[in-house]
Amino acid sequence: MELKRYEDAGEFVYADFTIREISPDAFDVGSVAEIIVPMGVERPSRRNQKKHRLYVILQGDIEFRVEGATLRLSRGDSIHIGVGEEYGFHNGGYEEGRLLLIRMPGPVKPENA
Repeated sequence: MELKRYEDAGEFVYADFTIREISPDAFDVGSVAEIIVPMGVERPSRRNQKKHRLYVILQGDIEFRVEGATLRLSRGDSIHIGVGEEYGFHNGGYEEGRLLLIRMPGPVKPENA
């Protein structure tokens, strides 16, 4: 068993997002992260390199673009982005967005981490 407390999870800023990696170190097949998306912020489109990328909306309304389709997701909704699919998202809502991101495989950790 390994417990990782939310307040102990490191937080870092990537572009306009705040990301908190909440995966326990023992979870080596993927990763779980919280992403905070301020109002008006957009994730430009890119191709997914992961086999599985699952977003779960925890708060707010987020508009996803996947392979040319536009979908508006709200609290409790989830979307799977497959390998090679082009995707992006935008918080055009009236509150901060919070997403749970589950990736498989997880990000590569630096050797000196």
